[in-house]
Amino acid sequence: MPSLNLLKAIAREGVLTARAGMYPLARLRPMPTAGPLGSHTPVVLVHGFLGHRDMLRPIARRLYSEGWDTVERVGYRSTTARLEDVVDAIREVAVPLAKKHGGKVDIIGHSLGALASRAWIKALGGDDYVRRFISLGGPHAGTTWYFVSPPWLHDALRPDGPWAKLLNEGTEPVPTTVIRARYDHQVFPPARAAIDGVHEVVIGGYGHNGMLWAPEAHDAIVHALDAPGNTP
Repeated sequence: MPSLNLLKAIAREGVLTARAGMYPLARLRPMPTAGPLGSHTPVVLVHGFLGHRDMLRPIARRLYSEGWDTVERVGYRSTTARLEDVVDAIREVAVPLAKKHGGKVDIIGHSLGALASRAWIKALGGDDYVRRFISLGGPHAGTTWYFVSPPWLHDALRPDGPWAKLLNEGTEPVPTTVIRARYDHQVFPPARAAIDGVHEVVIGGYGHNGMLWAPEAHDAIVHALDAPGNTP
């Protein structure tokens, strides 16, 4: 029943995207109590294009409920930011946090936030501060719809653009997990969210923004953060 599953995913995506726009109401619900200090590696969450910090509340809520003590959400002006601006915003949060906690951070990026996180980690020195990276719907091989984005993002989102070529050379410098939606309509075709040689989890029944609320995606995030080993 692929067509029925697609229709359900479209309907769910519409509901959850509308829910993202109601973020002031989400702030009325307090976060769970954080776990004991130092119980987990600090986590940095990064939203995507046209997104905002509060879209990441469902993931932060799940991590706090699982015992994480430090979860920071990066904010930036996503209507005007270039890829390099998003990288700067990530760096400004992640580097002091890593130094404060005497080690490294884990980064979870969604969409453009995932692409910028990978750019920082792989090409701009961020691997010195990052233990693990999780990508949620990052356009790592670009997207067919790049031309509807602002011109200053075309180089980052074009399938044949310079960032796609640069980031897809060689192996990943830190352990990396890709979580992507089977029915992603923004990273299109959805397989462009994959990274060669990297373990991935494909979430059915959700679209690009819906992954932020998907329990299956949250489960995959917790599993990836808790996974042993120091190599991809």
